[in-house]
Amino acid sequence: MSPTMKIQNLAQLEAFLKTRIPTREALFMGDIGLKRAKYFMKILGNPQNKIKVIHIAGTSGKGSTAYLTSNILVSQGFKVGLQVSPHVLDIRERLQINNELPKEKLILKYFNQILPFIKKMEQCKYGMPTYFEILVGLAYLMFAKEKLDYAVIETGLGGKLDATNTVTSKNKICIITKIGLDHTEILGKTISKIASEKAGVIQKQNTTINIQQTKDAQCVINKRCNEKNSRFYNIKQDTNFSIISSSPQKTIFDFKFQEKNTLRQKKTTARKCHSLEKINLGLVGVHQAENCSLALECLMLLSKRDKFKIDESKLKTALEKITIPGRLEIRKIGKQNVIIDGAHNPQKMKVLTNNISKIYPDQKFAFIVAFKKGKDYKEMLKNIIPLADKIYLTQFSLAGDNHWNSVENFEISEFLKNKNFKNFSIIKNNKTDVADIIWKTKKPIVITGSLYLIGTIYSNIK
Repeated sequence: MSPTMKIQNLAQLEAFLKTRIPTREALFMGDIGLKRAKYFMKILGNPQNKIKVIHIAGTSGKGSTAYLTSNILVSQGFKVGLQVSPHVLDIRERLQINNELPKEKLILKYFNQILPFIKKMEQCKYGMPTYFEILVGLAYLMFAKEKLDYAVIETGLGGKLDATNTVTSKNKICIITKIGLDHTEILGKTISKIASEKAGVIQKQNTTINIQQTKDAQCVINKRCNEKNSRFYNIKQDTNFSIISSSPQKTIFDFKFQEKNTLRQKKTTARKCHSLEKINLGLVGVHQAENCSLALECLMLLSKRDKFKIDESKLKTALEKITIPGRLEIRKIGKQNVIIDGAHNPQKMKVLTNNISKIYPDQKFAFIVAFKKGKDYKEMLKNIIPLADKIYLTQFSLAGDNHWNSVENFEISEFLKNKNFKNFSIIKNNKTDVADIIWKTKKPIVITGSLYLIGTIYSNIK
């Protein structure tokens, strides 16, 4: 790469990023990645400390919570950056401004600003930054230089050693979503170890908003907050939010603001809390009320800290209209209901199957599935099989972040046979095969197993 080289378009940008996908062996080499990310931020001028950051970690729901938090803040008139991963269709999904894809010209402007620094790092002891680290640096720089009010940042993997975890500002707000078993070969094989990695985003005097966790995870998060003198707000179902109803179109719930610092504030005389009644959330599933409650708690804490009034009418309108690609998305294609969800771990798959069985009681489904290598596909299939009339096995080609590809179909076939599930077949992930299933199948169709699968499916059902 020439030192004076400039990227001319998004295709060139993506081609360059693909040269920075690390090998499997180099992908998770202890803390070297975080050290490299910190050095990268330093030579960029530490843009991550020049904006107000909301940092989201967890096993399940962090992407949805990031989208919800961004939408809520935009509804109040703020300029908001949103950094999420992976992208479904367009790489610019990872670097949104005000819930919109930035123009190509803007992305290229800032990418070409960081390109000399990427090249410069080739000579340093850490080496050049990776695909993910470059995009994180680009997000922080672009959001800071565009003078955005807030940046909503989703961790890539874990938290403690993640490239997003370079913010040292005390005003950072951390949101911890549900923690479960995923990426166990990297993060640890117990809930406690995984919780420790996720809680690693909590730094000195940050504010932490946490969904009520299992006992082991909760203990780890409480301990981290005490160690870091973090203000802590714990969100519980039936205390801070209560479900009224859930349908294929929306979820209706009530929300009550958790005003007390849960770990330190002593019990006081009850006082009237800010509450929102009958929120019509345009997302399907009880779990989305949970994610939305975390985002609402964040909004209300920010309104107190940054001294702004909340426009409830605009807030409720934004929540009613919100859509998030690949999250329990129900589409009508022809006469068929097609449910698209990127569930990619057992915890998420259980949530998906629980929700669709409530929305469509006593119904069997046709599933189109593919799973990324390294995922616990066997546990996911255990949730799918009881609801499946037929399972179609397919694959996807992965281009971005790392070198994982989908599990081979013969592996899944053997597992299904061992579980005495015989009604399955293998299909190609192309327009003809996918369309054929959608038009010929009489039962609702569920497409799930990976956000990477969802991305290719979207291309095939346009």
